[in-house]
Formats: sequence, C-alpha cells, structure tokens
Amino acid sequence: MQFISEVYWDRGGREVNEDSLSLQQVSIRGKKAVFALVCDGIGGLQQGETASGFVAERMTEWFYMEGLRMLRKKRGMGKLKRAGLRALFGCNEVMRAYAQRSGSKMGTTVTMFLAFGKRYLLWHSGDSRLYRVEQGIRRVKIRQLTEDHAVDGHMLVRCIGSFPWKEPDALCGKLKKNQVLLLCTDGFRNKVPEEKMAEALQPSFLASQEQLGARLRELARLGKRQGETDNISAVAVKSL
Repeated sequence: MQFISEVYWDRGGREVNEDSLSLQQVSIRGKKAVFALVCDGIGGLQQGETASGFVAERMTEWFYMEGLRMLRKKRGMGKLKRAGLRALFGCNEVMRAYAQRSGSKMGTTVTMFLAFGKRYLLWHSGDSRLYRVEQGIRRVKIRQLTEDHAVDGHMLVRCIGSFPWKEPDALCGKLKKNQVLLLCTDGFRNKVPEEKMAEALQPSFLASQEQLGARLRELARLGKRQGETDNISAVAVKSL
C-alpha cells in the first residue's frame, strides 16, 4: 500500500495553539508505514500546549524507537497495539508525577494511527476524531471510526494527563485502496458538516499531496466562516 498525506495546523482565534500533531512516513522492506496523530490540550487546565506537545513528541519517539522495530521484526498487530498502550500509559504517569510536584493539572486528547500494508492500528482517548472517507456505489461515504469520550458533547471523561489512568480505545482494522483517513481535533470539525468533509475529501478527486492540502485548507476556511474560534488541526492520509 502506498500513501499520500498532508497536515493542517492553525491557532484559529486563540492566542495559543494547544493542538499538536505528527505525521511520519517510512519505508520498510519496500512497503510504506504511516504514523499520524492529533492531540488537543484541554482548555481550562494549565499548560494545554505542553500536554499535547509532550504526548505528540513522546509517541513519535515511540514510533521510531519501538514501533518501527516491531514492524521490521514482523510482530503481530496485537503486540503493537499493546506496546502503544504501554507508551501512552507511560505518558500519563509522567504527567501525573509532574502535576504532583508542581501542583498543576494538565491533559490532552490523543487520536493516533499506524498503517502498514493492508492493516492499521488506532489508539484514541478524548474527543479528537478519526474519519474514513471512501467512494460508495452512488455517493461518497464518511464514517467516524472513533467514539467521543465526552459527556453532553463537551466534558471529557477520558484523556491522557495528570489523572488516574483510563485506558484508551485500541482497535485494529483493514485498509483498502482509494480511502482517505482524516484525523482532526474538534476545532476542525465542530462547524463543518460531515457531508462537506466527505465532498471535499472524495478520494477519486485527490491525486496529489497538493490537492489534499488544498482541501484541508478549504474545510478549515469553511469552519472559520461558520464562526469557529478554536485551534484547528488535521492530518489526512489517502491510500493508493
């Protein structure tokens, strides 16, 4: 499986961008591996940008130090899934220890994706999202693959941070050619209807990284026109 990918990152109407993201592509035995994540520091707590940045950096390091090694050694997806959970638990414990020393509380959502060959892994905590966009027989279809860990649409009940550990969702899935996977924070999708995302990210109309980036910018501008003031972040990956 080959991929094209692009990111969008904008502080929107906020003074500080508390979102963080990562997008990495490497080749293993002639096959592409893609690692992507989005994190949204929790507003109302201290150092949201520090929380999201720490998890994004630490999990990117995990991908290169452990995830790639396991892929090269052909470890199963189940072992990779558990390894990712252990790394996220490590992030949570570091942040809890920091909070105890400093007297501050901090947290972040995380939606993290690893694709290799025809399989993918997903780890998720919070209300950032992963969508899959694919061409149906009569129309383009969009499906949310993550579940929001929030009460009444806004109060988070699960995250990575200075709180007791609540295990993220961890799922395995199959990839098909000509699909678009969209990871995004709530600022990217709050004001944008799903049908608009599906229309903009229709796989048949996306042949290059430049086109993918243009569609992400188009969706972000739509959100701003609709009144979005939050940080806006997204990663899009199309399978070829």
